[in-house]
Amino acid sequence: MSHENDGALVEAILAGDTARFAEVVARHDRRVRAVIGRAGVRGKGDVEDVVQRSFYLAFCRLAQLGAAKRLEPWLVRIAERCAADHFRARARARRGMAPLPEAPAAPRRREGEESWIWEEVDSLAGPFRRILRLRYEKGLSYAEIARELSVAESTVRGRLYEARRALRERLIEEDRR
Repeated sequence: MSHENDGALVEAILAGDTARFAEVVARHDRRVRAVIGRAGVRGKGDVEDVVQRSFYLAFCRLAQLGAAKRLEPWLVRIAERCAADHFRARARARRGMAPLPEAPAAPRRREGEESWIWEEVDSLAGPFRRILRLRYEKGLSYAEIARELSVAESTVRGRLYEARRALRERLIEEDRR
């Protein structure tokens, strides 16, 4: 089932209207569940976990979606990978191995304490904003960021340097006002 206006919806979310991601979930929930069911995930709790993980990853990586009109096939691939991860984790548990680590949760921000800095980060150009959020909000290492962005670690270091410099200049400019 293709949705002609997925493109506009994705653009709105990427432009900052993140609450509209609920529409993505509503439109594509049945398809994602069907993919997960076909992969063999059983049990209501397991299915819910894999569905939630799929949409969580889609939300976190939405900026990586090349063509917004290809949203559904992209969601299908994420769901397939999450289902495979589910089975790998179960196999590791059966063999008595430690589970794979979960993706680090973004630290909770307290209103008024540090939220101002994220407002300043959000005013930067998209690439600067993204790399600063990956490093400081999500707490990813340089290697993890490199994998996420499909670039070399040296590129990550350079981009972080430039992003910090842009943020510093913005803060200095704000101080002068």
